[in-house]
Parts: sequence; C-alpha cells; structure tokens
Amino acid sequence: MEQLQKRKKKKVYTKQITALVFLGVLIILCLFNLILGNKKAVKPRITPKSLLDGSYMEDYGNYFTERFWGRGAFKGLNFSVQTMFGKRESEGIYKGNEKYLLEEIAAPDERAMEENIRKIQELAGTYYQIPVYVMLAPNAAYIQPEKLPAYAVGRDQKKQFDDIKEKLGAGINWIEVSKALLKHSDEELYYRTDNNWTSLGAFYGYEALAAAMGLDTSRAPELTPYVVNNDFIGSLAKKSGYGKGYEDSVTIYAPKNIKDSVKILMTDMDTGKKYATLYDSAKLEKEDKYSLFLGGNAGMLDIKTTADTTDRLLIFKDSYANCLIPFLAPYYREIVAVDASIYEGNIQEIMQKAKFTSILFLYNGNSFVTDTYLSKVLSLPAASGTQEEETGGAPGTQDNNTDEVSETQDNSTDGEDMEVQDTENTDLQDGETNDETE
Repeated sequence: MEQLQKRKKKKVYTKQITALVFLGVLIILCLFNLILGNKKAVKPRITPKSLLDGSYMEDYGNYFTERFWGRGAFKGLNFSVQTMFGKRESEGIYKGNEKYLLEEIAAPDERAMEENIRKIQELAGTYYQIPVYVMLAPNAAYIQPEKLPAYAVGRDQKKQFDDIKEKLGAGINWIEVSKALLKHSDEELYYRTDNNWTSLGAFYGYEALAAAMGLDTSRAPELTPYVVNNDFIGSLAKKSGYGKGYEDSVTIYAPKNIKDSVKILMTDMDTGKKYATLYDSAKLEKEDKYSLFLGGNAGMLDIKTTADTTDRLLIFKDSYANCLIPFLAPYYREIVAVDASIYEGNIQEIMQKAKFTSILFLYNGNSFVTDTYLSKVLSLPAASGTQEEETGGAPGTQDNNTDEVSETQDNSTDGEDMEVQDTENTDLQDGETNDETE
C-alpha cells in the first residue's frame, strides 16, 4: 500500500515537472514570437473548392501555426521531455524500435469509404470496356509490427482490406500486394521518418502490380539502385516531434544501360510546365526530399513516353504512387496520374483526354479509408448526362479526333524543338547521381 502511494506521488511529481518545463518554454517562445515571428509563412489561397470542403480553414490554421517562431524547437523539446518519462506515442505516431516511426492504422471514415467504393463500381460499369484495378499498399504497422512498441494496440488493416475487396466485388481487379511485402518484411520497405514506402517497397509493389496486370516484364530494362540523398527527415518526424537522430536515405532505380531508357515528357496540367524526367533533383535541396519523385504532388500529371506500345494508363493516386510510377514508364505510351485531393475537375473531363486501356487506383491503406475527395472526382456533373451523350460514342471510348490528338502529342516527344522546362534535372532520369550518391 505504501509503495503504491509512493508511485502515485512520483507520477504526480513527474507531471508537475513536465508541465512547468512546458510552460516555461512556452512563455519564452511567446516573447520571441512577438519580436521575431515567421514572416515567410504563406497565407493560403481561397478557392471555391477549399471553402466547400473545409480545407481552407485547415490550411489557414497551419499558416497561423507556421507564423509561430521556434515552433519546431518547441515541439521537439516538448516531446523530448515526454520521451524522458517513457512516452512513445504522439499524434498517432509511435516511436518504434530500430529508430523507426510508425503511423497507426487509421480508423475508416465509413461514409467516405463506402462512397469511394460505390463510385469505383460505377466507373467500372460506365466504362466497362476498360479493366479497373485497385491496389492498396499496407502501412508499416501492418507489415512490420515487430517495430511497434510493446504496448501499441493497432487496428487490423488486413481485415480492412478484405472487407474493401469483398465490397468492390468481382468486377474490380484486386491487386494483392500485402503478401509480397510480407515476404520481404525484414528489408527497408518503409522510411524510418516518413509515411511513404521506400523505392524498394515500391519495387515489390510494382512486381505484384505487373503480375496482376499482365505486363511483359521481359522487355523492361535492367535496373540499378542509386542512393541520391542520406539526410531525409520525413513527415512522421515533423508531425510527432520524434525527429532527432532519425534520418533516411532516398534511392532511385534507373536503367543500368542508359540506351534502354524510354524518353519522357511529363506535363504538370495545373501549371503547364513540362519536364523531361520523372525525378526533380532540385527537390533534394528542399525540406521535403520525397518530392524528388514526380516533383511532388499535383492535381494531374500527363506523362508521355516513347515506349513501343499504344497502351495508356489512368491512375488515381496518393503519394505512394509517386515512386512507383517510374517503374511503369516502359509499359505505357501515356500515363495520366490524378490526385483527387488536388484535382478540381471530374471523371468526364479526364476520360475525354485519352483512350485509356487500363484504370488503376493506387493508394496507401490509410489514405483510401479516410479519403473524402475521390468520390467527388468520380462523380459525373449532374446536368451532363452520360459519356455516351457527350461524345456520341459508347462508354469507355472516345472519338477518333481525340485519339489523333493524343497520338500527335506522343510523336512530339522525339522532336528537338519541344519546350521543356527544368531539363537540368534529367541527370537522375539518365541514371546519374548527384554528389551525395553512393
């Protein structure tokens, strides 16, 4: 009994010390903030979509937070103090074993998830001539649970995936990637500090995808991994405050023989900028080094290649797709990648762009079960009717004029007078590395 009372007193005493340290630092930082502040914080832009979906208020809150001077140091100190007293979870992120940070398995937004599933089914029914595939990449907490702290009680992501697969039904092609990753669970499939998988994890995902979609991998170039950065600190570290001593390497896979590479013309449809590479090496000098892949997130990317095929792929994606898409370039004449959280158009506008031969939904499990944007993009305008009414063709097809335009654009990739911006970043596409490459 006496020992129990001592433990309770010690616990109370520990909380009091933590609170006093926290309060003292807060007062100091507030004083500094009045004098200095962060003048570089950018106020978010108001758009109709951001007002309707509530993202403007969230972004404005982040803007206000960014103006707080020393917020990073303050957050890091706060969690350092808490870690001293045994805390190993913050903001839904666990401080795991082997210097890994792991995001907890998200609780589904049941309404949003059910709507996403329904819209995918509607898409498959409307464009019935085009095969539809769904690949949900599991989180590290599912594939590598041994890295979680002992007390962590996670949700069953396998059950989530099984339920989604069943609800999608037989008309949707499910790509099983979890089993492939579990076979390699002792490898570095995920970043230690970021919520994305590594290029190695994406490679195993690509292998599962290629098998399910029937891609002829025999014609793919032999790939070699190149380490292009060694000091990447990702979003989990920044969000949790557990960033000290946690650093990652960033690796790309490039053709061993440069002659085996297909030429690339990637267009950011939001800005109109064109790139001759899928890797923006300038991003390695920025804070978010994962944006090396595809230059980061964009509403729509149009990737044309010189691959010897007429196949065209439409991908609805989150950031997990960014480092996997380069593996797919040799198999498609055109890849259109849509991030529904950014893209402001609808499925009808997308389908009029090209004559797609496959449609792929590639999401991380946590993203898919909480996504509130995808169903909106997949919805046809209320007054527009069907694709058949708009184009005069059957669902899943476009008229010849559309295809001719697309083919003309493809042929331009070989032209020497093409306007391409940021061509200085083509070194990584060509299999070369920067000064940090090992």
